[in-house]
Amino acid sequence: MGVGLFDRHPGVVARADAVLGRSVRELSADQEALRDTRALQPVLYTISALTYLDLAARGPQPDFMIGHSLGEYSALYASGAVDFETGLRLVVARAEIMGGTSGGGMLAVVGLDVDRLREVLRREGADDIDLANHNSPVQSVLSGPEESIRELAPVLRRAGAGKCVLLHISVAAHSRYMAEAARRLGAVLDTVTFREPRVPVVSNVTARPHRADEIATRLREHMCQGVRWWESLAHLVDHGVTDLVEVGPGNVLTKLWAVARAELPGPAAGVGTLVGAGAGAGTEAEVEVEVEVGAAAEAEVEAETEVSEASREVPAAVPGAVPPGAGGVTPAAGPMGTPSLARAGRPTAERLGAARFRERYGLRLAWVASGTGDGAVGEEVCRAAREAGLAAFADSVGPVDFADQMGPSAFADQMGPAGFADPRGPSDFADPTGPAARTGPAAAPDAGRVPDGPRTAEAPAEALVQAVTAAARHGWGIGLRAGPGADRLVTLLLDRGVRHVEADHPYGPDAALVRFRFTGARRTPAGTPVARRHVLARVSGLDQAAAFLRPPSPDLLAELVRTGGLSAQEADAARELPVASDLAVQAPAGWHADGADAYQLLPSVAALAARGPGPEPVHVGLRGVVGTPEQAATAFALGAAFLVSTSLTACAPNARLSAQLGRTLTEVTDDDLTWAPTERYATLGVPARVVRRGTLFPARAHLLHRLLRAHRFLAEVPAARRRHIEEEVLGGPAAGLPPGALDGRVRTTDVFRWYVRETARRTGAGDPVRPLDHQLPCDPELTHFNRAALGTGLAARQARTPGAVAGHLLTKAAELLAAGVVSRAEMRP
Repeated sequence: MGVGLFDRHPGVVARADAVLGRSVRELSADQEALRDTRALQPVLYTISALTYLDLAARGPQPDFMIGHSLGEYSALYASGAVDFETGLRLVVARAEIMGGTSGGGMLAVVGLDVDRLREVLRREGADDIDLANHNSPVQSVLSGPEESIRELAPVLRRAGAGKCVLLHISVAAHSRYMAEAARRLGAVLDTVTFREPRVPVVSNVTARPHRADEIATRLREHMCQGVRWWESLAHLVDHGVTDLVEVGPGNVLTKLWAVARAELPGPAAGVGTLVGAGAGAGTEAEVEVEVEVGAAAEAEVEAETEVSEASREVPAAVPGAVPPGAGGVTPAAGPMGTPSLARAGRPTAERLGAARFRERYGLRLAWVASGTGDGAVGEEVCRAAREAGLAAFADSVGPVDFADQMGPSAFADQMGPAGFADPRGPSDFADPTGPAARTGPAAAPDAGRVPDGPRTAEAPAEALVQAVTAAARHGWGIGLRAGPGADRLVTLLLDRGVRHVEADHPYGPDAALVRFRFTGARRTPAGTPVARRHVLARVSGLDQAAAFLRPPSPDLLAELVRTGGLSAQEADAARELPVASDLAVQAPAGWHADGADAYQLLPSVAALAARGPGPEPVHVGLRGVVGTPEQAATAFALGAAFLVSTSLTACAPNARLSAQLGRTLTEVTDDDLTWAPTERYATLGVPARVVRRGTLFPARAHLLHRLLRAHRFLAEVPAARRRHIEEEVLGGPAAGLPPGALDGRVRTTDVFRWYVRETARRTGAGDPVRPLDHQLPCDPELTHFNRAALGTGLAARQARTPGAVAGHLLTKAAELLAAGVVSRAEMRP
């Protein structure tokens, strides 16, 4: 730091050396020494002062000055309120006092506005936390006891924060916990006589210009009260400031100013100068804090910029570490309100969709990376999506199918359960949670058993636990399918602290889903019902949507209370809340064909959701039908709050598919798709759209489905044909079937189900044993994207990360909307 500055201002450097008792030039080059705030603060003050002298020698006097945290001392020097040496002595005293303070921590929070932040902390009873910095509408810094700060990070993530970063600092700066430090600094400040600033200096404490007779008081309060940076910028805008020059290391504050100019358009008059680069409390971590906050600001203005990793991200705490209760953010002094905003009307990728949806899940873009339900979307894809600022839901079938691992079907222990309750009644399919799970009530005593290939039950179950644990820790969700194993999956999700599920419940909410949604629900002191968990429900019709938009039935709630699934308090809150927090409309344009057209259905479902119960809005988006910018623009123009990708997500380079199958997905066209009966078909009569290129799965699935329609038991099938099915269709011993496994009274339904599940599992595992049996569900969104991506950088699978795909489609959609190609952009509140 300070390269060239020291040579240009030898006189000032000599005065700094005299105050510090050592060479400031040498100190600024000593990286080890700069790890101590007692060295770093004086160096930053000196460099900011020298930089200002350079600027003043060649530019006009500014109309205002302002500094962030430590930077306020540099601004006061530049304004003439204090001489250089006196300002440096104050900074040295401040640094010594702060360096002797410990036991606190600070947390940078990106993605929650200050009112929402207060609401969350009040709901969680976090009344020992203060608002230390309010930097922009969606950037704040919290201070408090270190343990409380650590426990708070995962709570805020689950409430919608896109980023929670624990700062490298051991004090709770700008909070009530610095009261003693403020008293000690005040004794030093009382020895100084401040002059009236030549140029107004906006105070961090009041967001208004300093007066000479109040500077000492304000700097003392500055130690234990929050930095009202956003209000300070609003004051500059209100007074006609249009240009800003940052003085000192970095450009973080310039980026925050760019956000203010975009959000707070004001009259064109005046030039303002920003003095000081301190962001935070003035330790070695502050340089990193600046980068962190600045990168987040940049992400709001530039579509492709992501928050940097300058500081370490807080690991998720144990679920429930922060108890619910009354209380909230405690600003150290005065209101920390957000000025009213006049948002620009030009759409950008970051502003498409519902802001509250992005806030709820902590997103940069209103985009959800989901899957096709075949296990391709796992931890790797979800992690990449979250790092790109997207929501994500991992598949809970295939390699991580809870029902498949934790309970048998009526066919055999190793074949896995049906996965969906059969509408014909419980006699056809066993409930693996019941006492008859090991044999199944519909199986005859001599029922054959077909082992599930070479895998064991224990390893995949462990993989599921790991996947759920990762979801809880990093803030993505898990897909939850209706079926016998769902209740135990919900138990695992609750135990591990997962807060988000994507519900595939074609018959509407069931007891397991209701238990997940309302565990932890309560009423606030004001009586408002609040649910801590979110359900994004997939719907394909108005009746199904209406079922999710209603509170659970009183009978179901009473039964859950009776059996211990919910407490009386949780059931009471549930009576006034919808089961779904968000709805994703899917339709025949997607791989399921049991609903109306998605684009026609969306406005009707959105209107229905707007009339629903509960204090929070239920957002409605589109699922699996957007593969081009034109389709994305149309969706948002129709009022979509968010978009969900399915096959596009499964095509990601880190999805759980072999290189060959991944390459196939990047090349498929509409002509490569067909309809095939699947597990869902067996219970609902609904086919799935799958890839037919390079596989015999569609033909073999049709054959087995025709078989189950003609025969209930395999024993009814002629022996020659039965052997053909066993050896050619199901794979015989090579697929893990012992000779004669299909003899006896085995149900054809169970054979069909086993084949469908086994092909899905082998596809996800990239199993080379049955290369012609891969099952690839495929949504037309992928074929549309493939066609549009030909000849571009996104044609290759390796380029199709969730962030790259979402960023491309939404950025281009925003350009179309801005150009008026689509009639209007729905800028939802």
